[in-house]
Amino acid sequence: MAILNKYKFYELTPKDCLNLSFEQSFAMLKDLLGETCLKDALDISKPYPSPLKNTKDTNWCKTVKIIGINPRLTKTFLGIVQYAMTFPERGIHLMPLWTTGDKGSLYVQTSWRLNDEFIDPDLKNLGYDTAEKQLKLVINLLHAMGKIVGFDALPHVDNFSEITLLNPRFFEWAKLNKQKTSQLFYPEVDYNTIYKDVEKVIISTLNAPENLFELPEEEREKIVFAPNSDRTQVRIKLMKKIRAAGLWPLPVTEHAPMRPVIFQRIKKSGSDYWAEFEVKDRAKAAKIIGCITPYKWYKTDKDGCIVKNGVEQEVWDYFSDKIFDFQKEYNFDFLRADMAHNQISHSHNGKEKDETEKQEMWAYLKDKINVQKPYFGILSEAFFNTYYINGIADMVNKKADIVLGNMNFQYLNKEYIDTIDDFLNPFRKNFPFYPCVCIFSNDGDLKEHSKYFQSEEANEIRFFISMFLNLPSYMGMGYETKSLKPGKPAEFSNEYVKHQSKPYLFGTNATLFEQITLMRKLYEKYKNTIDTSTLKLLETDNPSCLAWCYLKNGRAKLLFAVNLNPKKQTVNIKSPLLTDRAEFVYTNSKYDEITTDIENGSLAIENIYIGECAVYEFEQ
Repeated sequence: MAILNKYKFYELTPKDCLNLSFEQSFAMLKDLLGETCLKDALDISKPYPSPLKNTKDTNWCKTVKIIGINPRLTKTFLGIVQYAMTFPERGIHLMPLWTTGDKGSLYVQTSWRLNDEFIDPDLKNLGYDTAEKQLKLVINLLHAMGKIVGFDALPHVDNFSEITLLNPRFFEWAKLNKQKTSQLFYPEVDYNTIYKDVEKVIISTLNAPENLFELPEEEREKIVFAPNSDRTQVRIKLMKKIRAAGLWPLPVTEHAPMRPVIFQRIKKSGSDYWAEFEVKDRAKAAKIIGCITPYKWYKTDKDGCIVKNGVEQEVWDYFSDKIFDFQKEYNFDFLRADMAHNQISHSHNGKEKDETEKQEMWAYLKDKINVQKPYFGILSEAFFNTYYINGIADMVNKKADIVLGNMNFQYLNKEYIDTIDDFLNPFRKNFPFYPCVCIFSNDGDLKEHSKYFQSEEANEIRFFISMFLNLPSYMGMGYETKSLKPGKPAEFSNEYVKHQSKPYLFGTNATLFEQITLMRKLYEKYKNTIDTSTLKLLETDNPSCLAWCYLKNGRAKLLFAVNLNPKKQTVNIKSPLLTDRAEFVYTNSKYDEITTDIENGSLAIENIYIGECAVYEFEQ
């Protein structure tokens, strides 16, 4: 059995921890938590208190280190706990946990029920016999470990999901002519009332009461999906009838302005067929995701464009109530706002760009939850790009606490350093949200992105900066041992957003794992000194070097340096903060010994090659 180190985590690779037996896992949990704490966490009749329970705001987001977990990589709910014992980072983001639709994609939600795919048989034998019970146990155990836990909130569903069929009025629809060769427009149809035709088809097909859609959702569900019915077959039956009537849910689009969405053609494959759409006049710029449909957040005008400030309040309340109930039921601490970069509220025909738009769904949802949980945070999937309005203004409008960003799609060079400088200066000083130092995300782990992760030192540096630069960070599961040149589809975690018959192949990069383990220990040793309020970026004579320090008593206490320059192996740092003798405490160098000379406020680092880093502690 693995030994618990003094920093309270087990030094196991993701693959090794998931191969633990049930008995080994619980023995390790007992060592980690203690018998009394473990007993309390195993009682799911009451939630184990969150580490944030006494926190009055979301400032914890500004420095949190988050690990993203795809439950398909852990295989079961218990696997999430097994993995969480192997790292000291506090934040955990769980990818979507609801029942799935098209190709089993985690991001194609079909209902508000949990996905039974992740039920653990050993936990089931202990009496935790449903996905709901097992998730409550997982959150209890993670909170007992001191972890902060978040979930994925999805502003869209499978085209013909149970949610869509129970609530046609909450979604956007198109109506085709009888020949299904073109779309009907105003005045033949009103975009805001097409859903009534969908309701009529459902009522007729099921021979349901005429007032079906006036009933509460719980009662509608009992009629549409009768007890013991095959819910998937009911969905297929209704889908065929709705499509035969020429009615189609509009697809999700990206990159505002994203309206109007116009029917293009019917595509066929064998006996199946489906409608394809495009964004009028912007087909090349806008991305269409055909398998999912967005909630109807706003009213639309006669052209199918968003009515400015035309909030569909019933839809906002439905979605926010569902998310509120979910986070409350399982005691979550934050959520990831999926596709939060979409600027739906600005997808109108107005020529004036209002960057102070306040009617944003994510902000509305956050305000609702913060009444009960003032510490509940929002991690936005957004990238600061300017689509219709400035991405920064958009994040302010949506009241994001952390923004994922796209640093994982940047090469380590001078531009990368400039991005870090932006994050630490204008962002930190001027905006209410903080950008993440994103290393690697599970759903962004694609073959075409491998080019960013094919250097041993570069991979180590990404983790080094994420841990010791006191900004929030995000790292997907599996990075710890990721191979430098993966070739098989099963080696890319993005493949496991969709259901796969073969298990994920964890990498075998022992060197990367060793360095990450050393850095984690170093972070735990110095985490009380790594204080954002004392962080200072330092100027160097090497424009492709990043150097910073943390102060104690007004003088440097810890100094970190990273060299990204392929042509220069020396770094000279001059600062009045460097007044004490420095002890060399860490490097990832595998080549010449890094030497240091410090005198009169000047630190000279020699033999620090590209991709290498160094840490110094000053004796005060």
